[in-house]
Amino acid sequence: MKKLLLLSFVFGLSFTGLAQDKKFQVGLTLGPTFNWTKTQTTKIERNGIGTGFTIGLGGNYMFNNNIGLASGVQFDLESFKINYGRDGSANLGDVFYAFQDTDIKKFDEDDQKIDGVADTDTAFNAFNLQTRKFRAKYITIPLFLKFQTNLIGKMKYYGKFGLRTSFLAGVRMDDEGYESQYNAVTNAFTRTGTSIVTKPDMKPDAVKKGLSAIRTGIGIYGGAEWNFTGNTFLYGELGFNYGITPVLYQKSSHLVDRVDDGSSISLSQLDVQNNPQHIIELKIGLLF
Repeated sequence: MKKLLLLSFVFGLSFTGLAQDKKFQVGLTLGPTFNWTKTQTTKIERNGIGTGFTIGLGGNYMFNNNIGLASGVQFDLESFKINYGRDGSANLGDVFYAFQDTDIKKFDEDDQKIDGVADTDTAFNAFNLQTRKFRAKYITIPLFLKFQTNLIGKMKYYGKFGLRTSFLAGVRMDDEGYESQYNAVTNAFTRTGTSIVTKPDMKPDAVKKGLSAIRTGIGIYGGAEWNFTGNTFLYGELGFNYGITPVLYQKSSHLVDRVDDGSSISLSQLDVQNNPQHIIELKIGLLF
């Protein structure tokens, strides 16, 4: 968190130095976000609308009075839910993972082994996942072309079009499902619990953390600026971002897809295919 704040501070200082030229404006921005994941597989389902909050620095560099670039750096806190288990929907399957404390163990599909589990262990802690709530932190760099009117009284009106790119800074998961066990001798998962429980603050013990490291969307925004004193503007804007890259890793390193075709049971890494996330963003801010 300290590193993220330091990054924002350094960005602000550099941008403020440029802002001495009237072509530049810089200021603070914040507001809520709303997201939904477009699932394109029967392996998972979206569970409601996710929410978030963004805060950071934003600025403009104007080529002339009406056209310029809008960018900045934002710190996003977001959450959303995905259904994985068949109890949430008859269309879903059986998804398991092995864990120790809050660390979810990696599953090696080629070796059909769970990392960190002894070959003789017949009752390692496991979980039959039904619903997962992701709680993610992102550093977001928006880059937009800005088209604005001249001052109409004390108001300017504008539109923006461009890319909103986010870099994953951290993620934790709150998982709902059933207590289970993993038998390394038979390489089998078995549900042992009979009622839904919650595992908070879970995290994969692997390089892949469940969410893609980079998420990009094409955004279109509209807003207005009010020149309420001197060179200071108060603005508000509303934008829609159409996701073009996956928000989830397409092939999970820790979630195990257990398929029973009636004659045999197979285990594989859960493949959820491409699943972009669309975002609505409402922001207010100050420009100096």
